[in-house]
Amino acid sequence: MLVALSIFAAIAAMGVGLLRSSVDTQDAVQGRLKAMGGINRLRAVMANDLAQALPRATRGPSGEEVPAFVGSATGFAFVHGGASALDAGPRPAVERVGYALVGGEWRRATQPMLDGTALGDGDRLAGEVTGAAIRYRDEAGNWSETWNSGLADRLPRALELRLTRTGRAPLVLLFLTAPTPPPPPGVEVPAP
Repeated sequence: MLVALSIFAAIAAMGVGLLRSSVDTQDAVQGRLKAMGGINRLRAVMANDLAQALPRATRGPSGEEVPAFVGSATGFAFVHGGASALDAGPRPAVERVGYALVGGEWRRATQPMLDGTALGDGDRLAGEVTGAAIRYRDEAGNWSETWNSGLADRLPRALELRLTRTGRAPLVLLFLTAPTPPPPPGVEVPAP
């Protein structure tokens, strides 16, 4: 009887250890899937916005002209199409959107109205970000750490975002922007 009880106790102890290992593995997999889902959301939102970039200048809160696409090494803002109203109210199909590193978070902000307003606080797309580095590619294939559309409302051809995150490998994402439509016949385009 004692031998049978000791064998049962050994089997039960192994079963508890196996069950604990299974639960730990499942928790680790769930955490990894959640992190991957966040990265996929970030990638999808940015790819969607940049694919619909428009060469349209706007006006700032004081009436000053704001170029269609302005970018620095740590953030950028531009006008894009495809915006929709969540409450089915009247709203233009274009909006100005900005991405920047703010307080350890990679954030996306929008303007409530295209002209005459400033970007809002925005939504968090990624947390625990310690650094952001952005490069812009022009039509000649050259990379730069800044971009200003200027009077010609030029858009970059591509954008590279490198996010440095706490305890993780750097995340490098590449995006194409919307192709610039050709000018109407007979209209000369100023050189960049």
